[in-house]
Amino acid sequence: MTRMPRLPLISLYPLPPRRFLSLAVVCTALGGGTALAAPVAPPTTADTQKNEDKNAQRARNKEVITVTATGRSKASSATKTNTPIIQSPQTISIISREEIDLRASPTVADALSYTAGVQAEPSGIDSRVDEVSVRGFGAGGFSSNNNFVDGLRLPSGGQWTRTSFDPFALQQIEVLKGPSGALYGQTAPGGVVNLVTKRPTTHPKGELLLQGAGFTTMDNWQGQASGDVSGSISKSGKVDARLVALARYGDTQVDHVRTGRYYVSPSLTWHVTEHTDWTFLGQYQRDEGGSTFQFLPATGTLYASNGRHISNHSFIGEPKWNVFDRDQYMAGSFFEHHFNKHLTLRNNTRYTNLDTLYRATVLSGDTLQKCPSTLKGCVAGQTVNRRAVEGRGTSQGVATDTQFEARYETGPIKHIILIGTDYFYTDWSHERDLVASAMVLPTLNIFDPASRGSTGFAGNLSPQVYTDTVSAQNGIYFQDQMTFKDLHVTVGGRQDWARDNTYNPLTRKRYITNSNAFTWRAGAVYQFKNGLAPYASYATSFQPLVSDPSSSVDGTPFKPTTGDQYEAGLRYQRGKSIYITFGAYQITQKNMTSPDPNGTFCGTSTCLVQTGKGRVRGLELEGRATLPWDMAVIFTGTRSDARITRSNTSTEIGNYLAQAPKWMASLFLDQRIRRGALAGLGVGGGVRYTGESYGNTSNSLAIKGYTLFDVFLRYDFETAHPRLRGLSLSVNARNIADKRFVATCTGVAACYYGQGRSVTARLQYKW
Repeated sequence: MTRMPRLPLISLYPLPPRRFLSLAVVCTALGGGTALAAPVAPPTTADTQKNEDKNAQRARNKEVITVTATGRSKASSATKTNTPIIQSPQTISIISREEIDLRASPTVADALSYTAGVQAEPSGIDSRVDEVSVRGFGAGGFSSNNNFVDGLRLPSGGQWTRTSFDPFALQQIEVLKGPSGALYGQTAPGGVVNLVTKRPTTHPKGELLLQGAGFTTMDNWQGQASGDVSGSISKSGKVDARLVALARYGDTQVDHVRTGRYYVSPSLTWHVTEHTDWTFLGQYQRDEGGSTFQFLPATGTLYASNGRHISNHSFIGEPKWNVFDRDQYMAGSFFEHHFNKHLTLRNNTRYTNLDTLYRATVLSGDTLQKCPSTLKGCVAGQTVNRRAVEGRGTSQGVATDTQFEARYETGPIKHIILIGTDYFYTDWSHERDLVASAMVLPTLNIFDPASRGSTGFAGNLSPQVYTDTVSAQNGIYFQDQMTFKDLHVTVGGRQDWARDNTYNPLTRKRYITNSNAFTWRAGAVYQFKNGLAPYASYATSFQPLVSDPSSSVDGTPFKPTTGDQYEAGLRYQRGKSIYITFGAYQITQKNMTSPDPNGTFCGTSTCLVQTGKGRVRGLELEGRATLPWDMAVIFTGTRSDARITRSNTSTEIGNYLAQAPKWMASLFLDQRIRRGALAGLGVGGGVRYTGESYGNTSNSLAIKGYTLFDVFLRYDFETAHPRLRGLSLSVNARNIADKRFVATCTGVAACYYGQGRSVTARLQYKW
């Protein structure tokens, strides 16, 4: 296979990597839709050569990945039919494997930090999950059940029992913006993030990576070694295999917090016939050590205390009571069969199992402004009380999606019809215990925290929250993509039946919630010959609320939240070098819960009523371009006006929704030097701006905006030394100024710092 020249940045032309197997079409391996008849005569020399040519072509087809800077990029997560994103009425962003490598992204959230409409780590640094929000609504992590991998929903879990994925395991990341209920059922209205894992390739390839990273003051370091090998393992070319593995251990941004991650993923693709591919995928990930997540006081972070601020690497917990261990297992099957050039059958199925243990000593109240006489060593404005918890959780689930795709014409109109059904089942349990308060001593000095000890914590636990839940969702969906000359129209709908059965072992009460909903969407795109493509769409969503009905005033289960979005915009594509999209949207979410204005009590807390409504109006701009002088650029801009439009707390009406920045913008540049003494050198960087937001719906906690700067240097040895083909050395610095900033505060005892400075050095060899 002829090696293509290395391109400037990330996001430009078809690169030698494989044709990506994205959402719900992950088992596609032939690169096209036409099935070829298998020969029945004994193979001759010519036949053998033809078979070799077919295998080579299969490899090329699988290796080609067209990424986001070209409008020809395909993210089948939008339509489940591998449609070019410029033809989709839904706005889509794709972060390619090359872009992840270029920025040395340590987390999925970090990889999304140059994506319009996406706020990475809205709740601060958290080594447990990848928390992101899309268009003002949670799209992963703990905030929602919008977690998808290879087009299949991941299982729910208790408070801390959630999945996480290492970027090294991924081929690309897809962000579908706006409601996606018409294809995926229960999802948040802001959008969905789908992770696409690495799959076997016919053409042999591999990668070895050694990496070291330092944080903030460079006193904390961690190391990583990882490898990736792929290729055909049979003489006939019918079986391809891949093995991805990673080991990482060391310090984190937060003092006294060390973490380890160990990942292995074997996969195998069997080309059963020229018409049929079947991929089997296994994954195991072990996370161990502590957690970087901390509750911090508003006084000392958001506001100065005694003229000082807490360092962004300080740890106010107890080192020996700081544990986050997770075992994550997955096994999947991805099948595709072409009956002929018109009809295709796919089935994607995955089983997931999680087991977690969490221990933490966290804040209990804001910084003390007055010290009680009984608290020895207390200093006003510097001492905080603490509490300690232990959480154990398990979760297992099965997700399966079966699709029939038909391509045909009715007169001048071309159709791509998709009919499918999916099923999702999860069974999870969560146990949360609280350490006796008398055992947990306060941190006396938040500016120079010292351990107070955790002896006796394990023997003084009392049950706080215990939950066992079984959830199931079944859906059927239909979609028709119609093309008439340059006009592309998409319509689709889905009916869902969801059931949640929750049991509380402490109260011995069980409650069941049934949620049935129909969601749909319609949209159109017109592609002019000059590269412009105006589009418009409407889409709906729903999300069941799994909560104890005893928290409602009349004891009845809550209805699902519902959402809809209107969007219109303009895209522009020039060849393979420029892709720009600009859109305006309005999202409305109904049936939001809030405290009963009459103050009715349900047990020990105020009852909830379901009368809330929120609205987000926004503008988004995202562009990727290759410039003639070996430079590539990514630029984004987001303006969001997220308001509460209905609430039983009258003072909140008109307020901003929590954790929804008014402005976000970013710019990333990559300059490659091809000639002269510096040939092979790449230099670049970026700037990220996040504007003002509010941490709560009362808007009493205003979060200041912040600007962060990133830089990188990269040297490709091959440019000046052809014998060192595939070898590169890079250094990346994120938040190079180590700016201390508060990501958000949901309360005076719940503030969270964002990512400080990190410097990553990588030695990478690819073949």
